[in-house]
Amino acid sequence: MFLSENSYRNERRSEDASKALAYYADINQHTRLYGIHEGVKPHGENEPKPTRKEKLQQQEYARPSLRGMGTLFDFNEHFIELSNAGEEKRSLGFMLLVLFGLVTLLPVYFVGLMLTARRPYPQDWYIAMGILLLMGALVLLLIYFMIWPYMLAPTFLTSLRARYRFNRTTRKVYALRPKKYGGNVVLDWDRVQAHVRWAPPKSWTAEQLATSEVAREERQRSAGLDSNLLLYWSPLDTNDPERKGEDVLWVGPTSSGESLWQYIRTFMEDGMDAVPKPSEHEWLRKGFSGPSEHLEETVMHGSHMRDDIVGKGTSGATYGNYAANFLWAPLHSLAERLCCWPTFPEEWNSDCGQKRRESGIGPEEPLRWPCRASR
Repeated sequence: MFLSENSYRNERRSEDASKALAYYADINQHTRLYGIHEGVKPHGENEPKPTRKEKLQQQEYARPSLRGMGTLFDFNEHFIELSNAGEEKRSLGFMLLVLFGLVTLLPVYFVGLMLTARRPYPQDWYIAMGILLLMGALVLLLIYFMIWPYMLAPTFLTSLRARYRFNRTTRKVYALRPKKYGGNVVLDWDRVQAHVRWAPPKSWTAEQLATSEVAREERQRSAGLDSNLLLYWSPLDTNDPERKGEDVLWVGPTSSGESLWQYIRTFMEDGMDAVPKPSEHEWLRKGFSGPSEHLEETVMHGSHMRDDIVGKGTSGATYGNYAANFLWAPLHSLAERLCCWPTFPEEWNSDCGQKRRESGIGPEEPLRWPCRASR
């Protein structure tokens, strides 16, 4: 899903790019941005032990971790591949769409009763059809202007998910997104900066956030489960009115932050052996999922993690979660089929010459291979 990307692009269309960046993306003079060399440094065998001051400085940074979040498509010597946030809201959106459709069918039912009365009169038929057409027009206008641009367009009839490959061998970031949300792009890793506690502006206006330190602090405190990792590339030329080279990526699931950034940064700077090996709970399925796969891997993800931590088998809360959600899993699977699965252009050679599968979940072999140019 592309809810954050859609809101940001809408803001850019209504305001200029710099204002949208400062307001919605929260990239401004008040924002703490992290560079690619800011993080916990691995201690080499022949290096002197760090001083107490250096240890205190290192404690300011989060440890590299995926925190049990299902966000990883691929993990190998050359690159890691992740997605964006919002997937958990797809089934909710489709469920609301179905319920909305059922509600709009009620007038059709009552009109049908009027038309099939024992003694229908011509004027009754015209009145019924007029009411039906009017309500249908109002429903279509409501969907087109109020629901489609903000909820349905970023969710359905678009790419299933964004795909971001962080390739340490080429030192590039390869991004697959729909064209209206930024399009496919190849970015230089060395220019990236990270906003590790991005939160949506919610009810605050641009003027309030620009002038009030209290409002900015409240926005940060409100992040909570709505926070996200945002990566930013500044324009290649600060004086360029077209701001060429500027881009923003929302990476990882909702509630991701500095630990995910440090995971990406450490992998890119120090390699796959410098970050924790992904656990079984930290993988995201490539391609489409069936109802049972969605239920197990997305809906029940948190419940299974808690059961594994407690170590007492399947809990009653997990069974309750199954009962509350198994009816909606087919809706999510159907909603996914209204989207397309994006694939990386071969000319990018983003896979370093080793073709990767486009379906399934979990570790994929090989993990190591010599970098080869595209054929």
